[in-house]
Amino acid sequence: MEWVRPEILWGLAALIIPVLIHLLHLRKFRKVSFSNVSFLADIKKETRSKHRLRNLLILALRLTAIGAIVCAFADPYIPYSENSQDASRIGNAVSIYIDTSPSIDAIGEEGPLLQVCKTRALEIVEGYSETDKFNVLTNSFAGSYAHFYSKDEALERISGIRTEPFVRNVESVISRATDLLQKENDRVKSIYYLSDLQKSSHVLSESFLPDSNISIYFLPSLANERPNVWIDSAWFNAPIATAGKPAELHVRIKHNALQSVDGLGLQLHIDGARKAIANFNLIPGIETDTVLRFSHGQPALNHAIISIDDAPIQFDDTYFLGYEVVDQINILHLTQDLFSKETKSLNRVYESSSASVNIETSESIPDSQTLSSFDLIITNGLVDPTNGLTNTLVEFAALGGTVVVIPDSSNSSSRANYLRTQLGFGSGSKWNLSESPVSIGNLNVDHPLFDGVFSSTPKRMDLPSTDRCIARNISPDEEILGTMSSGLVFLSRIPVNKGGAFLFGSPLEKETGNLVNHALFVPILLRISEVSRSARVHAFTLGLDDALTLNFESNEEDEIRISSLDSSSVILPESRSSYGSTHLSLGPELDTPGNYFVEIDKAQVLAFGLNADRTESNPSAWDTPTFRQQLSSFGWSNASVLNVTNETISSVVGNLDTGNHLWWYLILVVIIALAGETILQKRWKRTYS
Repeated sequence: MEWVRPEILWGLAALIIPVLIHLLHLRKFRKVSFSNVSFLADIKKETRSKHRLRNLLILALRLTAIGAIVCAFADPYIPYSENSQDASRIGNAVSIYIDTSPSIDAIGEEGPLLQVCKTRALEIVEGYSETDKFNVLTNSFAGSYAHFYSKDEALERISGIRTEPFVRNVESVISRATDLLQKENDRVKSIYYLSDLQKSSHVLSESFLPDSNISIYFLPSLANERPNVWIDSAWFNAPIATAGKPAELHVRIKHNALQSVDGLGLQLHIDGARKAIANFNLIPGIETDTVLRFSHGQPALNHAIISIDDAPIQFDDTYFLGYEVVDQINILHLTQDLFSKETKSLNRVYESSSASVNIETSESIPDSQTLSSFDLIITNGLVDPTNGLTNTLVEFAALGGTVVVIPDSSNSSSRANYLRTQLGFGSGSKWNLSESPVSIGNLNVDHPLFDGVFSSTPKRMDLPSTDRCIARNISPDEEILGTMSSGLVFLSRIPVNKGGAFLFGSPLEKETGNLVNHALFVPILLRISEVSRSARVHAFTLGLDDALTLNFESNEEDEIRISSLDSSSVILPESRSSYGSTHLSLGPELDTPGNYFVEIDKAQVLAFGLNADRTESNPSAWDTPTFRQQLSSFGWSNASVLNVTNETISSVVGNLDTGNHLWWYLILVVIIALAGETILQKRWKRTYS
C-alpha cells in the first residue's frame, strides 16, 4: 500500500487529544455517609466497572474516527502494477491508440464514436503531468506518429485525428506500440486502446503475448446495432476485353441482413458515364452474386465505379476498379521454320479470321518490353528450346498470358520435356506410335474452351486423327480437353499463376495426321486466342495490397508516377524490375480510395482502383464481458477493459496512475465510529437514568 499525500499522516498526532480529554474527564465519586453499606458493596463495584468500560469504548471509537479521517486525507492506495512503485522511474511513457478505421464513423449512445474516442484520449492526456511523454497511434501507422511528444503536442495531435481507410488488428497495434515504448526504459509504460471492439479486427492468437511490463487498458466505445450491405469484389469471366464486344462484369455483394430484401439497386459508371444498372436481392446468410451487362467502348484504359445506396455504413458502398479495352488480340508464333506448310497453315487461321487478331511469326523471342504486348505465344515444333526461353515463357504465363506448346515430330529433346514440366504439365517424352492415324477418342465439349463452337453436341462426331501421341503423366491441375482412345491426352490446359498454358499431344505435320486440315483446327485455335488473356480487373485494397505489378520491365531512366484521376494526388513509387515485370510499391502516401493510373514518361500504362478495407464491413462487435474473457483465455494478464463514460473518464484514468484508492473506505469507518459513539452514549444514559 502507498500514500498519495504521506505528509498528512503527521496529523495522527491529534490522537493525543481524545486521550487527554478522557483522562481529564474521569468521573470523581463523592463520598456519602450511610449507616450500613455492606449490601451496596457489590453494586458499587459493578457500577464502577461498567462506567470504565463505557469510557474505554468511547475513547476507542473517537481514536478510530480521528485516525481514519487523517488517513483518508492522506489518500492510501494499492498500486495496480509493480512498475508504478519503482522509485527509479522518472515519469510515464504513454501510448494512446485511437481506432480510425471506417467503422468508427458509427454512432453510439454518447454520439459519434470517433469523437467519443478523441474526447477520452484528451482526458487521458490531461490526467498526466507535464513531464510525461506521449505517443499517439492511428490506423495509418504513419511515420509522423512514431515519436513521443510533450503533453501539449499530444493534445494537438489528438484534436486533428480523422477517419482513415485502414484496418489494423489488435495484435499489430499492441506490437507497434510496444516497439515504441521499449525505447523508454526509465519510465512507467502504459497503452490506452480506444476502439469499437469490432470482432473482425480484434482477433487474438495463441502465438502472440503482450509485454508483461506494459499495462494495457482497453476503453471500448460501442456502436448501436445496424445492418450493412457492401460490395466485396468484381471480376470479368469473359476473355480479352475488345472494343465493341459485349461484356459481363460479375459483382459479389455481402451483407448481414436478418431478413430477405428484394429489389436493391446497383450501378456501374465507366469514365464518369453510367453504363449499366441492375437489381439484386438479399437472402440471410447467403452472399449475392449479380451481373452488370454492357458493351466495351473504344480501346483505352478505363476507370470504373460500382456503387450501391446503403445507410448508415457507407465506406464500403463504392468499389473502384480499372481495366483495359484493346483493339486486337496480339499473338506471337515461335517456330524454327518460317516457311513450312505447318507454319503457314497456322498463320492462315488467324490472318483470315478477323481484324481483331494480329499474329507475328518469329524464330526468336523478342525483348521483354515487346513481349509484354502479346496476349498469346504459340511454340510450334521447337526441337531444342533453351532454358532461357523456357523461363521467359513461364514468366509470361505467370503474368497473365497464355502459352501454347505444339511438339515437333521427333520429340527427342529433354529440353522440350523440360519446357512442358516447367509449365506444370506431367513429365514424359516418348511417343506412343500406331501404324496408321487413329481418331481422337473423346473431346470434352463441356469445357468453356468450346463455348460457341457447337450449336448442339453431336452424337457421333468426326474428330481429328494422328499416328502418335506423347505418353506422359498427367498433372493434378490439368484440365483434359481431348483424349485418344488409348487414354493418352491429346489436348489439355493448365493454369499458371495469373495465366495458363495449352499442350497438344501431337505435332502438326501432315505426315502424322490430319489435324491441320480438320474442321476443328480453326475453331480450337481461335477459341484459344479468345481466352488467351482474360479481361483483368485491377483493384487493390488499402492497407492489404502494398504493391502492383506491370507485365514488362521498365528502364532505369523511366519516370514512373502514380496519379489520381484529377492529379490531386501524385507519388513517385519505388520500383523494381526483374524477369520481365516491374513491381511498384504502393506507399503510405496513397491513403484515399478512388481511381488511379500509372504513368511512365507521361504515358498511361495501367488503370486501377484503390478501395477501403472491407474487414470491418460486418459490424459485429464484442461486448465488454466477452472481450474480457477473450483476453483472459489468451493470457493477456496485464490487460484491463475499463467501463467509462465521458463523465467518469477523468476519475477512472486518474486512479490508474496510482491504483485502487482506499480513502472512501476510511470515510465509511469514520461514519461508523461516530455513529457507534452516539448510539453508545444514548443507550447507556437510558439504562442508568
